Amino acid sequence: MLQHKASQTASNGFTLVELLVVVSIIALLISILLPSLKGARDQAKATTCAANLRQVGQAMSLYLAENNGVYPPSYVYPDENGGWDMESQDVTHPWGYLHWSHFLYSGGKVGEEAFQCPNFEKGGAPRTNPGLDPDDWGDGQVDQNGQKSPNELKDKQARRMAYATNAAISPRNKFTTELAPGANRVNVLVQEAMIRRAGDTILATEYLDNWKALGINEGNGTLSKSHRPINPFGHLGGANEYVPREDTPGFIYGLRGNARTPQEYGLLPMSAAKGTENILDYTSGIAQINAVGRDHPGGNDKKFGGTANFLFCDTHVERMTPLQSVKQRKWGDRYFALSGKNEIINMDAPQ
Repeated sequence: MLQHKASQTASNGFTLVELLVVVSIIALLISILLPSLKGARDQAKATTCAANLRQVGQAMSLYLAENNGVYPPSYVYPDENGGWDMESQDVTHPWGYLHWSHFLYSGGKVGEEAFQCPNFEKGGAPRTNPGLDPDDWGDGQVDQNGQKSPNELKDKQARRMAYATNAAISPRNKFTTELAPGANRVNVLVQEAMIRRAGDTILATEYLDNWKALGINEGNGTLSKSHRPINPFGHLGGANEYVPREDTPGFIYGLRGNARTPQEYGLLPMSAAKGTENILDYTSGIAQINAVGRDHPGGNDKKFGGTANFLFCDTHVERMTPLQSVKQRKWGDRYFALSGKNEIINMDAPQ
C-alpha cells in the first residue's frame, strides 16, 4: 500500500526582508568606515609629503656643506650651457629657468621624485617650460613663449614641483637693478650662519594644490610660476619688497598698513585662494602666504582649510596651518635675502 508523504518546502535562500536588513547593515558599516578610511589615506599622504620634504632638507644640508654654507637662489636665468652668473643674466631668459631643485637632484643628493607630494595632481605643479614630454605639461598650460604644445625649451627644474622655498632665504634672481628695474633694493645670497634661529625658521613648504592659482592667465593658457619662492612679508613703505629704500626699516608679518593688528595676514578663504590666480606676484595685490598649501588634515578651520608641511633650516619638518606659520613668526626675523635694513619690526606675535 502506497503511503503519501507530505511534501516539505525547504529554502536555502534569504527572504526579501532578510536581504534588506543585510543591505542596510552593509550600508551603515560603509557610512561609518568610509570617513575613517579617507582620513587614514589623507594622513598617509601627509606623512609621505613630510618624508619627501625631509629628504629635500637633508639634500640641502649636503649642498650647504659643499658650497661654503650659502643657500642656492630659488631661480636664476641660465646661459646656453646651463651655467649662471649672479650679476650677468639675460633678462629675456631664452633658456628658461634654473631652479633650486636642480642644484640638489642634478648632483645626486636626492631623487627628483622627492619634490613631489601625492595629494597633488601628478605630484605637483608643472615647470614653467615643461619641455618635450606631453606628460610634463599641465592642462591648458603655455610656456614662456606662449607655446601650448611640447617643445625643446625645458627648465632645469624637477618635472613636478610640490614645494616652494622661503624667499627670505632662497631669493629670486634680482641681484642687480637691471634684473629688478626701478628697484631700490636687490637680492643677496644668504649664508647659513646668518640664520640664528635655524630650528624655528622655515626654509621651504608645500604649494597650494592648484598650479593655475600659482600661475598667470595669458589669454591662450596659463603660465606656471612654480619656480617662484614665497614671500611672507610686507613693508610699510612699498607695494613690494624691492621698492623701499635700503636705509628704510619696516618689514612686517602681514600687509602694509596692518602691522599692529595683522589678524589674518591677508590669508584668503580656502575656496577663494584656489579660485584666484597670480598669487606669487606682487602685481596681483594678493598676499603670497596664500600660495602655501592647506590640503592635509588638521587645523580644524572650515574657512581657511587644513595644514601643510614646513621644512625648517635645521632639516626637521612640522605640520601646521599657514595662519599659524605667520602668527608664530616661523618665517624668520629678517628678510635675509634683501639688501639694506631687513629686520622684521613686528616680531612680537599678537596675543
